[in-house]
Amino acid sequence: MTPQAPRQGNTTPDEQAAGVAFGRVYSGLRSEDRALERRGRLIEAGIEVFGTIGYAASKIKTLCQSAGLSERYFYESFASREQLLTSVYDHLSSELMRQVIHVTRLPGRTLTESVRAGMETVVNFNLVDPRHAQIILVEIVGISPELEAKRHHSMTKFAAESSRLVLLLGGVDSEAAEDASDEDDSLADVFELARLTGVAMVGGVNNMLLDALRGGTTANTKQITEAAYQLISNASTGVRVLAGK
Repeated sequence: MTPQAPRQGNTTPDEQAAGVAFGRVYSGLRSEDRALERRGRLIEAGIEVFGTIGYAASKIKTLCQSAGLSERYFYESFASREQLLTSVYDHLSSELMRQVIHVTRLPGRTLTESVRAGMETVVNFNLVDPRHAQIILVEIVGISPELEAKRHHSMTKFAAESSRLVLLLGGVDSEAAEDASDEDDSLADVFELARLTGVAMVGGVNNMLLDALRGGTTANTKQITEAAYQLISNASTGVRVLAGK
């Protein structure tokens, strides 16, 4: 396809300068935008391929076919399959965290409604599209030390959000940890219990999701959501007792 120069008659001098700075326009898109679009297509292809046939069985040729791109465009964005898997995992885990934070902080909801919405979001994100659970819970595991570190970091962030909800359900100000004195052992114990509970929540919910994935019960989203809510609700009782609420 012949590159089309930016239109001069209907553009400002700044826009004309930007056209020079950022590259020529092809079919209405600058080359940088087209590269981003191709990268997005490869990430979507990664979700499809890694989430169905799996990372181990995948090939760069298959990923490119799924994206509708030639292999040279793969290496434009990614150095290896593992780098694409990393980007796919980052994309999914970041989107899930964004959704969880959004629904648990919506105004006008009771605390119980917010916590239930958070649990429902985690369950539905993973099981309504089982490719997500396959990648987050299965394909990412054991690939490399770097990916294991990334997985642990992501799980720690979800555990921190779970800990925040446990504290709120237990009647404890989740922001008080920042102002807590180092000498306040009782409050430190409360926050450590909440932290460990958050870690346990992530592990427990992940295992329920994996059980559904492996057992073919991914349609049981309501039951799994209720079980997840009961886990976090019951766990908050210990926090409430320790905090003397």
